[in-house]
Amino acid sequence: MTKKIVMNNANTTVTFLPNGDLYEIQSHGVMINQLNGNALDGSLNQIYLRLREAGELSFIPLIGSNANSAFAYSDKQLTWTGTYQSIDYQVDFQLAQDCWFWRVQLSGSGEAELVYGQDLGNAAKGAVQSNEAYVSQYIDHHVSHDKDHIVLSSRQNQPQNGQFPLVEQGSFQALKGFSTDGYQFFGRSYKETNQPAALSQETLANEVYQYEFAYTALQTQWLAVSETPTEIVFYAAVKANQATAVNEPQFALETLKETYQALSFDSLQATAQPRKNFGRPLTGLTFSTEEINERFPQQEAVEIVDEQLYSFFTPDYHHVVLKEKEAQMERSHGHILLSGQELIVDQPILSTTVYMTGMFNSQIVLGNTNMNKLLSNSRNSLNLFKRSGQRIYLKDGDQWRILTMPSAFEMGLNSATWYYKTADDVIQVTTFTKANGRTIATTITSEQGRAYTWAITNQFVMGIDEAVPTVTITQDQQLLTIKGTADSPIAETYPELTYYLHAAQPFELTDETIFNVAADDSTTVLTFAEQATVSFVIQGTLTGEPFVSETLDRQQEDTAYTAFVDDLLNQFELKHSQADVASFNHLARWYTHNMLVHYLSPHGLEQYGGAAWGTRDVSQGPTEYFLALNRPEMVASIIEHLFENQFADDGNWPQWFMFDRYEKQKADESHGDVIVWPMKVVSDYLEKTKDFAILEKELPYTDRTTFLKTRTNASLFDHLKKEVAYIEANFLEGTYLSCYGDGDWDDTLQPNNSKLKKQMASSWTVALTYEVLKKLANQLQSVDPEYAKHLTELSAGIKHDFEKYMLADGTLPGFVYMEDSEHVELMVHPTDKKTGIQYRLLPMQQSMIGELLSPEQADHHVAIIKEHLQFPDGVRLMNRPATYAGGVSTNFKRAEQAANFGREIGLQYVHAHIRFTEAMAKLGREEETWQALGVINPIQIAQRVENAEIRQANAYFSSSDGDFKTRVEAQENFGKLKEATVGVKGGWRIYSSGPGIYMNQLISNVLGIRTFVDHVELDPVLPAELAGLTLTYRLYDRPVEIVYHSSSTPKILINGEEMSTEFAENRYRQGAFVLKKAALCAKLNENQTNTIDIYR
Repeated sequence: MTKKIVMNNANTTVTFLPNGDLYEIQSHGVMINQLNGNALDGSLNQIYLRLREAGELSFIPLIGSNANSAFAYSDKQLTWTGTYQSIDYQVDFQLAQDCWFWRVQLSGSGEAELVYGQDLGNAAKGAVQSNEAYVSQYIDHHVSHDKDHIVLSSRQNQPQNGQFPLVEQGSFQALKGFSTDGYQFFGRSYKETNQPAALSQETLANEVYQYEFAYTALQTQWLAVSETPTEIVFYAAVKANQATAVNEPQFALETLKETYQALSFDSLQATAQPRKNFGRPLTGLTFSTEEINERFPQQEAVEIVDEQLYSFFTPDYHHVVLKEKEAQMERSHGHILLSGQELIVDQPILSTTVYMTGMFNSQIVLGNTNMNKLLSNSRNSLNLFKRSGQRIYLKDGDQWRILTMPSAFEMGLNSATWYYKTADDVIQVTTFTKANGRTIATTITSEQGRAYTWAITNQFVMGIDEAVPTVTITQDQQLLTIKGTADSPIAETYPELTYYLHAAQPFELTDETIFNVAADDSTTVLTFAEQATVSFVIQGTLTGEPFVSETLDRQQEDTAYTAFVDDLLNQFELKHSQADVASFNHLARWYTHNMLVHYLSPHGLEQYGGAAWGTRDVSQGPTEYFLALNRPEMVASIIEHLFENQFADDGNWPQWFMFDRYEKQKADESHGDVIVWPMKVVSDYLEKTKDFAILEKELPYTDRTTFLKTRTNASLFDHLKKEVAYIEANFLEGTYLSCYGDGDWDDTLQPNNSKLKKQMASSWTVALTYEVLKKLANQLQSVDPEYAKHLTELSAGIKHDFEKYMLADGTLPGFVYMEDSEHVELMVHPTDKKTGIQYRLLPMQQSMIGELLSPEQADHHVAIIKEHLQFPDGVRLMNRPATYAGGVSTNFKRAEQAANFGREIGLQYVHAHIRFTEAMAKLGREEETWQALGVINPIQIAQRVENAEIRQANAYFSSSDGDFKTRVEAQENFGKLKEATVGVKGGWRIYSSGPGIYMNQLISNVLGIRTFVDHVELDPVLPAELAGLTLTYRLYDRPVEIVYHSSSTPKILINGEEMSTEFAENRYRQGAFVLKKAALCAKLNENQTNTIDIYR
């Protein structure tokens, strides 16, 4: 590989590739750009020349490998030259002291304008490359206007090594346009056109958009070009620390001009550069209605927008999306496919991530999703960089055409199919997994049997850093064996990890030079000459086992994986004569899939990094799912992994931990509520199973110094006692209220003032602790009455202090701040003058779930929620967002730092809304409960949420984000969300405990089926319009149809015979029907469907 071009000046280093593409800008330890340039894609940094002739706009890029420019460089300067129509141009780059300049000279005739663009990371390189979208959310873009002078000041609001770096960009000449996000500049249409949308518009957006792709652009005025060169200079300057909010430019224009004028530009002899032999991307033509109906004759949950079919489901739970919908999406449709049916993490599964816009495999991992990567992952939802993952090119004449936007995209639970309709063919690409194995199969087929020449590109990584791949590849005919090198991060931990790629057709192994670009040792290409079908499989093994040849059939594997999911769901299916409940059948399958991803292969579509369990998260989503579906043995496995990660020194837990051989990678701290969750898992498990023998299981701790397991073990009961001791040791002095520590469930509300950590308590954490200690005390009565009594006394003390300090005036605060027991300040409360926020959802609903509130107090807080927190798209965490003042923190960290109004910042976090469903079910509020489940169901969501914008329908979205451009706009117009006059968008997808929690609420608390080792509780909370609802299910391995009736006389009939029942306790309403398991099973046939009628 040719050496890069590196320039240094003071604290700044700018690196270019040998072909002139910007690779990276580093300044003061911060990566300024967002994506590293590469020879295949070029760089996102660009200067475009635009002309207008006969009213038509045209443009070309001027710099880098995507430009048709001659190029030269010296040790201090880079130069590009060329001609476009009647305009000659020259671009020069020079680096000064912590600032740099792009000089453009135009000569010739006519009018022209320039558009300058630069992607921004503006954070430590590790932070940028751990998640570009997340980093973008915290860059505040401030625009200064002074007549025709525009300056963009971009401040990183999250501290980088204690500092807040700033990048400032502008021009010495007049400007008329700017934009701040790549979604403005490239546009959603880029996925199909491969051209920046802004360049076909008269001006740039001229508004700040704080979204997930920080990309700044500047546009000049129209310039009259003559034979006398016209000079335009764009500049960028960096400031290591901008501690305060930006209100004006931070660099004086005159000083920058003086710095520029001190530079001397040389006349370099530029030489022509090789042109990439890429043709236009191959995109699918639109399928006609007849063609769609012929391929998919049975369509369910159909989505139509403005009379255009967008998507639908099929009876086998496949989801089909048409290109017309994808073209309107900010978040490209994606899917994570799993290979393997084992349900414990000690037997890692294989996964791959695919995207509709032509990412046919990516982030293939066996086990650890960060470290064990075979292929790199997507880093941008608009498909801008196409080196990542695995791509397919078709040769058309002498040019290669990459397959991008298909006509339609079909997702099965373990498969994905792309349909590319052309003028005379349909090309199908299918990726699917072996249901019970560790194999991924991909097939390319011409439906007309036409032979094409194909190139399959792969960015193999074998580690975490795609910029430095650590891969060895050996070929034996049609089999590639891929391992990590000796310096791969895999080598020490999984030295036998091996991937195989085997093709059914012969291929030539080559690299990116076939596209007429320089090889950079990061792209492996397989070419297949004149084939109508190409098929290959990828296998993974952690133990170096040899490749196993096998014949796989997509339909068989699809059927097998669907049967696996159906079995997990106990054959769940809802039917109703009038109400539309079919979407819940589809959702149950897809949320089971999403839960399995979160549990077994932790990562998502936007949050591609993961590989760990969040202690809080695994204690909820997977745990609740398996308990709800009566698979407690899975929860026993979770308990074991949880408690062997308990710190030996104090009994607390890391916020997150890797559960495989990378066990040394974990957090060394956690939020104040995390200590409670492992105990909740055990108490719920004991309640479910009465398996008290698990308390005797010997488990290690984790050494906080080494992060390794201790050599000595202790019983699970001793682990629990150590956990309780930590809780007791961290009460606020003189109280039974848990110290807030580093926060609670809402990560954005970490206190900015370290003093608050020790003198503040979260009402939600206190309510949760009360519920768990009380339940554990009940479960331990028969095991250790004395210790159970101690826990009962603790919970009584918590209840007393909860009522004394938190409920004194009848309305729960979000927090209490206590310098001492005599000085109590309520925060996030109607009396709060500090934060400007009056109500917080979490403590209110948790206090209902845990039965801390009286019925009257519960009604009072429900009224508050309905008035202040309930919006058309769900309940919000608080009645207003934290105040944003340019990203500078006063009370809280992320809540006041995020420049983007999304995720928790936007306050409708779906996970919390699901808990609202649980609270309403506890109270017996049928209408609220069913509606709460519906407004967060992504399938046909527009029918239930009038201001819902389009989103992927078969994936969990973690938040419902108000469609505001900036935090300031959100603050000023927050009320419009309640009026539904502002749209709401789906947030990050899949990687959440939410899908598992949702399924628990649907089955356990809304349909009301709760199975225990010796009894079952039937406790439906359904509105009257669902009378007659039928659930097909398996109860204690017996097939049943449960029919729900609305009646004032509660009773249970099994196969027509009324059963004698008892009722469980419930502080707020009549509790669940309780039937002894033995009596129930005696009435149920084992091999034919039974009918259970519930009248309530």
